Amino acid sequence: MSRYRSTSVHLLGGCIASPDVSSGVCNSDGQVFNNASPTGVHTGLYICDASIIPCSVGINPCLTIAAVAEHVSKNLVRNAVNYTGNSVSFNRDRGGFSKRNTNKSCKSEAVAKETMRGQIGGMPCTAYLKLRYVLEGTKIMNPYLLALYAWKESTTLHVTLRKIINNVGEKTMILKGNLRISLLELLKSMCTLEGGSRKDDCIISCQHWQCSNSPQQLNQDKKLYPVLLINGYSTESYCLSTEPNDLVRTILKQGHDVFLLRPRLHPSNPSDDFSIEDIGRVDIPAGKSTFANTIYTFQLSIFLASSKCSVMFFLLAAIKKIVLLYGESVKVHVVAHCVGGLAIHISIMGGHVSAKHIASLSCTNSSMFFKLTTSSLVKMWLPLIPMSMAIMGKKKTLPLLQTSTTVFRHRLLKSIARLIPRYERCTCDECEVFSGIFGNTFWHENISHAMHYWMNKEHLTRLPMAAFSHLRRICNAGFIVDSKGNNSYLIHPERMAMPTLYVSGGRTLLVTPQTSFLANKYMKLHQPGYRHERVVIDGFGHSDLLIGEKSHEKVFHTFRNILSWLKMKGVF
Repeated sequence: MSRYRSTSVHLLGGCIASPDVSSGVCNSDGQVFNNASPTGVHTGLYICDASIIPCSVGINPCLTIAAVAEHVSKNLVRNAVNYTGNSVSFNRDRGGFSKRNTNKSCKSEAVAKETMRGQIGGMPCTAYLKLRYVLEGTKIMNPYLLALYAWKESTTLHVTLRKIINNVGEKTMILKGNLRISLLELLKSMCTLEGGSRKDDCIISCQHWQCSNSPQQLNQDKKLYPVLLINGYSTESYCLSTEPNDLVRTILKQGHDVFLLRPRLHPSNPSDDFSIEDIGRVDIPAGKSTFANTIYTFQLSIFLASSKCSVMFFLLAAIKKIVLLYGESVKVHVVAHCVGGLAIHISIMGGHVSAKHIASLSCTNSSMFFKLTTSSLVKMWLPLIPMSMAIMGKKKTLPLLQTSTTVFRHRLLKSIARLIPRYERCTCDECEVFSGIFGNTFWHENISHAMHYWMNKEHLTRLPMAAFSHLRRICNAGFIVDSKGNNSYLIHPERMAMPTLYVSGGRTLLVTPQTSFLANKYMKLHQPGYRHERVVIDGFGHSDLLIGEKSHEKVFHTFRNILSWLKMKGVF
């Protein structure tokens, strides 16, 4: 027993959590590891009791066990919600993987360099660390005799080196030891701190559905390419709980796994400082990610005897995460709507996503071009957006619910939005505010009452307006430009080497069918070796192409046709 610290008689552990299967039974979400599964875990199997805690916590562990159970339960609810629809059962498998990131031009992170020396396995060791992490989070300290142990524990790094086993029968080598930083090195580390003034960061998540009777489970030699769905500005268009069918279920019936990206403009985690270029440059491809509430890139170079070992830890999201899950040979079918279509074109034509990972690209009311109706174009030419940004100040996320507690600036902007002309008026206050700011996104006669209520009262609770300045530049130019208004993307047609499908609503509301016409013409001119299609669907406007009550009958077959045509080559 420890001489200076209390010791608990409560035995913990047995199915401990760890980063990988070599050192534990389950991951930090409580999901049990399974190397035979493509996801790496047993779907639906969780551990949430005291056995997940690696060792005794030194005190009565009841509250610790309760906290662990609450953490696992929260992830279980988020990850393992079951869905059933039209003879196709599917679930949100593996859970949503998420990441945090900050604007590259204004970082809310610190960079520190440290040199630590000590012994590992009886041999002298020096580690040169370059750590980058967000200015938030805590360091867990032992509460007992804090004054005595504070300096020792805050300057000590407990290290474990585990050899990766490549061959069956090979012995595992584990080296353990402690590295310490001297006072001089600590002062040097503080001098190397770098960071910006921005205090907020954004959360980017991705939902994953895996069809239980997909062909990839029936025939492991032929796996259909997964589909990545990218929503429009702030609204949900693909996963509709109030409708008898949606595009997620439609694609699952074709046998594809589905990923739904929720970037930094999603109402559940909006950002106050971003542009559409940030979504295309960071959210869709990949970037630095979150782990234990800390964003960092950890580079560790260890000089052990005469050998050198370099280790880099990255958590990736979106397309690169899909490639990580399925392998380098995978390609992704991308379906994007409105601003999501602008962002994916920025990703591809900006070189942030390689065409070798894109099986096909389908966009609704969006493309590398963005042609607005006359009324919408007039609103963009007028200084309404700069005035709105000035009114909002630093808090550029507008609460939309009528019952929300808002500051005077937000109430003023919502009052102005109610007065702006639009195609259709609505008795719902939230719908009036949104359409006043953004414009009518659907014809009311095309969507159900349940869908209208869910979208305005439950889903679209907040509207992040930070990207409106960039969107205004794109609208005024008529095609994708960078955040400064420069033509940095259309000059790279060689990067669009893929089949495309552009869909427009024939009953114009925001974006005219010229958007898809110009894109289709552009692709046929610059990429004639691929199949390019354009469809205009009468009777539909903007978002009602996807959320309309009759969309599953009149619109979704368009996506089914393009996916069916690509099935012959859409396997890996």
